[in-house]
Amino acid sequence: MKIVGGNFGVRGSASIGNNDTLVINGANKVTYRAGQLASVSGRVVKERKFGVVGFIIGLLLFSVLLGLLFNLIGVIIAIVLAVAGSFYSKKRNIAEVRFNDDQVVVLECSGREIKRLYLLYRG
Repeated sequence: MKIVGGNFGVRGSASIGNNDTLVINGANKVTYRAGQLASVSGRVVKERKFGVVGFIIGLLLFSVLLGLLFNLIGVIIAIVLAVAGSFYSKKRNIAEVRFNDDQVVVLECSGREIKRLYLLYRG
């Protein structure tokens, strides 16, 4: 799991050990037992971005094909299609873990890792 915020800095990693511990390797290295977790909350962050390379490739392909068939109107349609097809989204799983000593760590996790954090929290 990648550290993306909290009291341990914005870099580093965290892992769940075999003996019900959460090991955080951030600005400092700390190990927490399952009983020391105060709360775990997870969410999905969806980012929508525009892909320039996909736009250029789509524009070239569509403008040649549609330009041959429909002339100027085909090129305009090609521009609209290239813009519409160039957006993509990226989903990230974010977990915020609070500890009994008022420390907080924000982690970017896979779905399986968030499930393991909830299981660790519930004991």
